[in-house]
Amino acid sequence: MDKLLIKYRFQGFPYIVADGKGEFYQLPHTANKYTRSFRKLNLILNNGITAGYRINRKFVSFNQLRKVAYISNEVVATKIDLPNPPF
Repeated sequence: MDKLLIKYRFQGFPYIVADGKGEFYQLPHTANKYTRSFRKLNLILNNGITAGYRINRKFVSFNQLRKVAYISNEVVATKIDLPNPPF
């Protein structure tokens, strides 16, 4: 899985993306003075009822993400290969 086809992005969450299969991913970014790496987000239940994802230590419901989603056709590399490092 070297490249990821992005179908959806989310307003207010520029580092959260979704593919056309319903899988959500977090792109590398810096938040709260910590560097976050690329990862697949796991669906969790908050209070056993509300489905959503934990994003930067905060719970965001699936319905909230659906309301702010917009279509974006992009291809993103999941691994960075540098055969000849610049240093």
